Amino acid sequence: MYRLRRREVVLTNNHPDIDGDAGTSTSPSFVRDRLTWTIYCQLAIYGYFLYAFTPSVTLLRDDEHTSRAVSGLHGTGLAVGTMLTAVLAPRLIRRFGRARMMWAALAIMSAGVIVFVSCSVVAVTIGGALLAGFGGTLVLNISVAVLTAHHAGAAGGAAVTQANGLGSGCGIFAPLLVGGAVSIGIGWRSGVLVTVVLAIAVAAIFGRRVDVNAIPPAKEHDVATGSRRLSREYWRACFVLVMTNAVEFSMTIWSSDVLKNHDGLSKGTAATGVTAIVTGMTIGRLSSSRLALRYSADALLLCVFGLTIAGFGVFWISTNPVLAFVGLFVVGLGISLQFPLAITRAVGFSDGRPDLATSYAALGGGFAVGAAPFGLGALADHIGSHTAMLVVPVFVALGVIGVVTARRPPKAVVASAVPIAFGDVHPSTA
Repeated sequence: MYRLRRREVVLTNNHPDIDGDAGTSTSPSFVRDRLTWTIYCQLAIYGYFLYAFTPSVTLLRDDEHTSRAVSGLHGTGLAVGTMLTAVLAPRLIRRFGRARMMWAALAIMSAGVIVFVSCSVVAVTIGGALLAGFGGTLVLNISVAVLTAHHAGAAGGAAVTQANGLGSGCGIFAPLLVGGAVSIGIGWRSGVLVTVVLAIAVAAIFGRRVDVNAIPPAKEHDVATGSRRLSREYWRACFVLVMTNAVEFSMTIWSSDVLKNHDGLSKGTAATGVTAIVTGMTIGRLSSSRLALRYSADALLLCVFGLTIAGFGVFWISTNPVLAFVGLFVVGLGISLQFPLAITRAVGFSDGRPDLATSYAALGGGFAVGAAPFGLGALADHIGSHTAMLVVPVFVALGVIGVVTARRPPKAVVASAVPIAFGDVHPSTA
């Protein structure tokens, strides 16, 4: 779910073995074969779906004539689907193999999208969001695992970085197409259904051309030994991660509602506001590797929290749509590094148990994605979405407190131990 993120994140600036350009000791060079391009396309489809979904929640609310709180339950459904993936993905992949599940995941996501746009019955559309969230996160997890296994060493990291960049870039167009579909009168559902059209096209082009034998099989997961108890510092770091997810999904789901009701934009134009956030996120991810290699995660995280607050301030006080979009772009720049830095800190406090750490973090992040937009929507029903959005700086402030109250710095983390996006399973588990 949720968001395609940058891999090149480390915790300290003491990494002599890591080259600033590649993120590894050697500059990766690899051949993008048919399987690689298949995975790239699948991740691009997931990126499109994710950022078509967030503005569509507000538009669906008008069709269903529900409260903002009930509308926010669609984000909750998406989050539940993501958490189910964290639980079921390893079992499904071991049972059916990556080759089958790679296409099954894309089909499940497409089916969820079809259910989501099929009617205006709340229970059905929430169920569609859950199904799409499950399939979409499964696409993401399998794609990362296949790329890192198919391309050895540094090339795997480079392939994942390129795939996530493509996914983020594709996500920029999703709010534009959703908003454009509303503006020309064919309805927002047409913009969301582009996800299914893209999935069918990729399956038709690559479905029979990819050599099944080229897809690396899953390996048995090596379970970490030792106590399963994690330190207080880990749970503090996990709390910071929960706040970063709360910030991102509160902004991407409800910013269009503020643009419509506070800034006076039409439904279609307001829906494109998410594009400003996603554009900022994409630029932030593509330009962050040198900063992440030079500065500590704590310092960078505090900086991007500050950037988020600055952008939010411009967005919140502005009644000028242009300034509001500029504010959202700056918010996107701030959000771009929040999750990868937060998850890296959590792994650094896990005492050498990254899989356990990321499993708990995925559940906590899923709770934030489900609870924060729902809570904000419930609050907005009483005080309006513009005022309710003030919970976002509260989330940021709580995240800052979690960082500055850490009693010791986190240990340095090897990049391959860090998941690419919220909901990821570690490559060794898939």
